[in-house]
Order: sequence, then C-alpha cells, then structure tokens
Amino acid sequence: MAQINGVNNANGNMNINGLDMKGMSPFAAAALVQLEIAKTNKDSATRYINDMKTQNDRAKQLMAAADKLRQFKDDKSIGDYKIPTNIDDMKKQLETISKAENTYKKMLNDIKTGDLKPYKHGKDDCYNLPNDVYKELKTLTDSVGKKNFPDMTRGDDNIHMEYELKGGLKELEKYKAILTAAVAAMETGGISATDFNGKIDSTRIDSLLTSLQHQAENCNSDNQTQMVKLQDKMGQYNAYVSGSSDMIKTGAQLQQSILKS
Repeated sequence: MAQINGVNNANGNMNINGLDMKGMSPFAAAALVQLEIAKTNKDSATRYINDMKTQNDRAKQLMAAADKLRQFKDDKSIGDYKIPTNIDDMKKQLETISKAENTYKKMLNDIKTGDLKPYKHGKDDCYNLPNDVYKELKTLTDSVGKKNFPDMTRGDDNIHMEYELKGGLKELEKYKAILTAAVAAMETGGISATDFNGKIDSTRIDSLLTSLQHQAENCNSDNQTQMVKLQDKMGQYNAYVSGSSDMIKTGAQLQQSILKS
C-alpha cells in the first residue's frame, strides 16, 4: 500500500504524493485515501504494542531483581560485606568465586575418593589450595572482609581440614548469591553501583526494593496509558477500513445505477 504524504485536487485530478491517481473515480480515490489513513493508524498501534511488551518485560526484570535482593533483607551478617563499587568488578569477583567453588568441590571429592592426602604442616593436617586459586581468593577475602569468611583463609596458603572446605564453600555460595542479586538489580538499569556504595545491609536493601518496585509500577502505569492510545488507534483503523469499504460499495452502486439508466 502506498504511503500518503499529501493529497491534492489540482485541475480536477486527485493525487496522492508517490501515487498517480489520474483516471480513478472519486469513490475509488477516496477509498484508497481511507485505506492509507487506516494503515497509518495500524502502524501506530503496532508501535504501541511493541512499546507495551518492552515495558512489561522491564517490569518483570525489575520485580525479579527485587526478589533476589529481598531474600537477604533479614540477614544482618551481610552488612559486614564490602562489595565492589562498580558492576565490572562485581562480575570479576563472581568469576573468582566460581573458580574457587570448582576447586573446593574437586578437593572435597578427592578427599572422599582418597585421591587428596593431607600432609603435616606444623601441628595440623592441611589441604593445600592451588596457588593461583589461593592468590585470587585471598585478594577477594581481603577486599570483602576476612571476618565474612571465617573458614576461607587462615593467614597462609592452606585450607585446614575437610570441614573448612565445606564451610568455605558455604560462605562462597552465600557471597555469590549476594553479588548475583546486586548485578541483576543493576542490569535492569534501575539501580547503579552508587546505590550500593560498597555496602548491602538491610536498610539499603529496603531502599533498593522501594526503588525497583516504584519503577515496575511506572512501567505498568505507562502500559495503561499506551493501552488507551492503542484502543484509539485500532478504533480509527477499523473506522477508516469500514469507510473505504463503504466508498467502494457506493461507487459500485452508482455505477450500476448509471448503467441501468
């Protein structure tokens, strides 16, 4: 269907920019005009539908991010974490945690199968972490706060005994969940690293939850406005399609009447 940019009636000839209507009956030309206007309304309605879908998806992301944070709301111990102040550093820490988790799980399995043997280190039997994992993990625990990871490091390069591997793995999983929740909140675009400011305690979580929920409500409110506009455009679309059909019928009836006379 040709796009209408303008309609004129110079010298008795109907024209639509980009389309030669010379020789068309007035009824056919009017029908075509109405169909073009109907198309314009349909295109607008399609844009509203796409916008509403985008807003709906964003609202879901915001609420999902809020749910991830909410699980830590009553955990007072998280207030001791010193989390990174930007999303890139958070993601780097998540990579370090995943690497350490895999090592912990392998060592625990090796202990179970007897493939990992303890050795004497002073008075203790110790399990030695791979040097690269230890260095990355010690850097992480020093920056986050050693008191948050009581079973992770002991001032040297050894993890002591199987129970400490299990305790360390539990601590890693908890901190990983917190970082994942923080990253999810920021990736919605509704929260920035400055909103955390290196901390994620219950008071801060309350504030972040309020912000995320408010933004989700705004998305829903915008969709209600878009729905009104959508209904209007679809109503106009139907009216112009109907008008075009009426013009064609009227033209046909007039033609039949002329032929009979």
